[in-house]
Amino acid sequence: MWKLLIADDEPKIRRGLAKVLPWEELGIELVGEAENGLEALELAAERKPDILFVDICMPFVDGLEFIERLRQTLERCIVIVISGHDEFRYAQQAVKLHVFEYMLKPVVKAKLEGVVRKAISELEQERDKERKMVWMDQQLKTNSIAIRDSFLLKWLDGIVAPEEIHGQTAFLKLGWAGAVGLIAFKVIQNVESGKSMRVWDRDLLEFALKNITEDLLAAEGARNHVVLNDKKGHIIVLGSIDNYARWLLLGTKIQDKMESLLEKTIIVEQQAAESADMLPALHRTLLKELGHKGSLSPIVILTKKFIDRNYGMPALTLGDVAEGVQVSPTYLSKQLKRELGLSFIDYLTEVRIRKAIQLMSDPLYKVYEIAEKVGYSSQHYFSSAFKKVTGTSPMVYKKGIRS
Repeated sequence: MWKLLIADDEPKIRRGLAKVLPWEELGIELVGEAENGLEALELAAERKPDILFVDICMPFVDGLEFIERLRQTLERCIVIVISGHDEFRYAQQAVKLHVFEYMLKPVVKAKLEGVVRKAISELEQERDKERKMVWMDQQLKTNSIAIRDSFLLKWLDGIVAPEEIHGQTAFLKLGWAGAVGLIAFKVIQNVESGKSMRVWDRDLLEFALKNITEDLLAAEGARNHVVLNDKKGHIIVLGSIDNYARWLLLGTKIQDKMESLLEKTIIVEQQAAESADMLPALHRTLLKELGHKGSLSPIVILTKKFIDRNYGMPALTLGDVAEGVQVSPTYLSKQLKRELGLSFIDYLTEVRIRKAIQLMSDPLYKVYEIAEKVGYSSQHYFSSAFKKVTGTSPMVYKKGIRS
């Protein structure tokens, strides 16, 4: 039932309006009558009518002021002015206040009924619109993750128009301000890390990988991260970077968790970007690196994994790595040279310098601290290795990032 409130200072008019039409048959309930503007405001606040009959001339608060104050609390109600004044200025003010109809006394029953039916029709349309909006909002919430993931995958693949990106990221509340990180994982099917040799359905495996990643991110308190399954066998993690050192460890933590639970060999690549705009290019680079990693022999894949996990050990040797992957140092050295085109020391240096460059984006780290974190006990030795790989010193490189 729609609710009707009558506000008029004349009792006779109020009684007449209360009985003029079969309100119940029209689906309307009379919820109150007021003899002045103040009383009408109180009743309106309490009973929240959908339709109001309002006189212009009422004590304490006149009809026009009443309507103006009413709009502050009941924006969508329909106001029908029924007045004995036919002055143009009143009608003009009523139009400004979005009055539904301005009727003169005495009211013609048939005309009033027509106006009321028109008001009911508008209320029904508004209600249907609200219901549709509620339904759409529910659908959006239900499907928000699928909508978000679909957009992100298209964006990372470079098939979203530049002018759409800002609006979509704002709509989906992807507030990645400042540095962002991208981590990509892939299962290597022909390299087993467990004893069970378990065979996984591909969809189930990717579902498990995604769940493991999300659970670990939640446990780590990672802020504003999204986990995607790109349908190409990769699990992608996108998110803000608060602490570079912790973020660098995040990829290894997720990789360890995946491997321990699924008994599969997982390869990982991760890089940081200064802003979210760089993510598509970063994504292409990481997938290219994963593709290259995945094409290597099992021994070299395991060797790269071992080095990627232990590069921070200052005394790491070829013998340590060879023992870790259970081959002879001589054989391992030949395989690295054949497949990577690098000696063990050259590859280890490349990994350390790459990790150092990522840490340099964090202004809180001093050069000597970065050197220690990537496995150099001597800052001088670190500076020499850094300059050999990048062509510039760590101090100059760090200053260039800040400027």
